[in-house]
Amino acid sequence: MKQKHFVRVAIAIALIAGYSMPAKSQVSLDAYYNVDWQFNIPINDFVDKESGWGMNFDAGWYLTPDIAIGAFVSYHTNNQYINRQVVDLTNTTAVYTDQQRSLYQLPFGVTALYRIVESDWQPYVALKLGAEYAYMSSYYYIYKSSVNTWGFYMSPEIGVRWYPWANGVGFHAAAYYSLSTNDGKVMGQKMDTPSNFGFRLGLAF
Repeated sequence: MKQKHFVRVAIAIALIAGYSMPAKSQVSLDAYYNVDWQFNIPINDFVDKESGWGMNFDAGWYLTPDIAIGAFVSYHTNNQYINRQVVDLTNTTAVYTDQQRSLYQLPFGVTALYRIVESDWQPYVALKLGAEYAYMSSYYYIYKSSVNTWGFYMSPEIGVRWYPWANGVGFHAAAYYSLSTNDGKVMGQKMDTPSNFGFRLGLAF
């Protein structure tokens, strides 16, 4: 009997303590963290096929209840098959071949974010600035041509974080546009200032 009475008292104390604690919609009110799957639509002359081969990682700290600064890194790969055609490599050299082109993009840098509403639903707008590493490659027959490029990166973003449970993990969704100053040329095809549209779906902490 004493043991049952002790258990009941312990449960009552735990419930009272739980209800008396201030409920939070997210793990930390002073920071945010996102881990996302990323879908990307490239806009350039080298590769223009969409793909879901990407991820995004975000972290930020609130300077005020609405304004945050943070850091980000993401990566994405887009592939495109090119049918057989004559490719002019130099003024005196050409090859007749098909190609499998790939564009790998790795932007990283800082984020400025404005949270429109502070609640379980947290819509926001953000601007990302930084650098982008891009790797262009083309496979043909048993050969590969490639080039590495670096450029300045800029990306406006609009999104929302939703925390359905108090003190728990939430969900993140965002749409973005990006522009970089990378340029390069592989197998006679030039890429200059590539841009991208896309969206992200993931977890918010």
